[in-house]
Amino acid sequence: MNRKPSRKCKKILFNPASFVESTEDFNNPDRGWYQIHTFKLGEPVSMTDREYTLNNTDSLAFLMIDIGAYKDKLLDDIAIEGLNTIFSFFRNYRLDMIVRVVYDTVGDCLRTEPDDEEIIIRHIDQLVDVMEQYKDRIFVYQGLLIGNWGEMHSSKFLSPARLQRLSAGLVERINDTAYLAVRRPAYVRIMFPEGQDLIQNKVGIFDDAILASPTHLGTFGEKPAKEVRRENSWLPKDELNYVSALCDRVPYGGEALWNDEKDSIHEARSSVKGMAGYFANLHVTYLNRVHDVKFIENLTNMRYKGHGIYHGMNGFDYMSRHLGYRLVLRDVRCRVVNSDREQLRWDITVENVGFARAFFEAGCVMDTFDEYGSSVRFEVSEWFDLKQVPAGGKHTFVCMTPFVTGAAYLRFYKASTGQAVYFANKRCNRVGSELYLGNVIIK
Repeated sequence: MNRKPSRKCKKILFNPASFVESTEDFNNPDRGWYQIHTFKLGEPVSMTDREYTLNNTDSLAFLMIDIGAYKDKLLDDIAIEGLNTIFSFFRNYRLDMIVRVVYDTVGDCLRTEPDDEEIIIRHIDQLVDVMEQYKDRIFVYQGLLIGNWGEMHSSKFLSPARLQRLSAGLVERINDTAYLAVRRPAYVRIMFPEGQDLIQNKVGIFDDAILASPTHLGTFGEKPAKEVRRENSWLPKDELNYVSALCDRVPYGGEALWNDEKDSIHEARSSVKGMAGYFANLHVTYLNRVHDVKFIENLTNMRYKGHGIYHGMNGFDYMSRHLGYRLVLRDVRCRVVNSDREQLRWDITVENVGFARAFFEAGCVMDTFDEYGSSVRFEVSEWFDLKQVPAGGKHTFVCMTPFVTGAAYLRFYKASTGQAVYFANKRCNRVGSELYLGNVIIK
C-alpha cells in the first residue's frame, strides 16, 4: 500500500500531467451515430444473423418495432417474448437503445392505429413493464406509438387532451436512466405546466427533419410565441431558443436532411462550422448515420475550416467527435488539507467541447501507484457528476481522498452498465480509459 508520510516530512509536492486535447474518436455511451433495426411483432422474432447488421463503431442502436398487428387487442405472449428477445440481443452486444414502437411503418397511421385511445394506453403500460427490465440499456424511448412512422403527426390522437392522457403513464414511470422524447417542442409544453417544462429532466425531442427547412418540415411553426398559445408551434427563431434551453437538460436527436435551397438556414448548411454552431445550439446528441444519404455525402465532402486541432477534418468525422458530450481533462491541482495531513484535496477541471451534456449517472475510481509498484484504489463517484459539465463549458470538481503518494489516475464509467467513458485527451494522458493526473511526491 502507498506509504503515509511521517508528520516530520518537509513538503508534499504534486506534479500535474500536461493535459492535451486529442482529435481521436471514442466509442462512448449514449451519444453519436445510430442506424435503424426494424422488427414486426405478431409472430416469433428471430435474431439469426442480426449481428452482421451491427456497426462496431456505434454505441447506439435504433429499434423500430411495429405492433400494427395488435391495433385491436393487447400484446400477447408472442409479442412480449419478441420484445424480450430484441432487447436482450442488443443488451448482449453492449449497445444502448433508442426505442420507437409504432403502429405504422408506411405512412398510413389513420388506417393502422387503434380506434380507441384506451388500447394505446394499455399497450404503453405493457411496453413499460418490459422496458423496465432493460432500463440500464434503453437510453431514449421515442414517441407515443402514434402517427405516421410513429412520428406523432397525421394522427387523430394529437389534441392536447389526448396527448396528456397518452403521455401521463410514460412520464410518471420513466426511469432516471431512460428518457422519453416527443416530436415537437410544442408537445413538451402540452405535457408540462409553464415553468415546469424547462426544468424537468425526463422528456426531450426527437427531430427527424433537422436542417430540412427553416421549420424542420413542420417541427416548428410560423408565428411568434407571443402571438400564439403555448401548445401551438412557434416561429423557428423562438423554437430554437426554446429547444436550446430545454435540451441542455434532456437529449435531442434524430435525422438531418439535406436541402439545397437558399432559405434562411442555408448558411448553417453551407459549412461544417456553421452546421456545428447550429447543432451546438440545439444540443444534438445522436443522429442517423444512414438517412439521409445526401446529407451524409455532403457532410463528408466538407472540411472544417475553424481554428484549432480540428482544422481540415472532414465534416462527418468532426460531427462524429462532437455529437453529445466530448470531455477533456484541462487542469488538476492537489494539496494537503487538515493539519494532520490525513487528506488530499483534488481540484479537477473538465471541459465539454461537445454539443450536449452527458445524460447518465457516472461512476469514478481513482488508482494510485507508488514507486514500489503498490496500488490503492478509491471509489470517488460521490464527488463527480458529469452532467454538471455544460456543453461548451467547464466545471471544476473537488474530490477528497485519504493521503497517498505516487502516480494518480482517474477512470470514469456509466454507472448502470460499467461502460468506460473515454476523455478526449491525448494518449500521453491516458492508459486505456484511465486519465493520468500527475504524481504526488514527498520532499
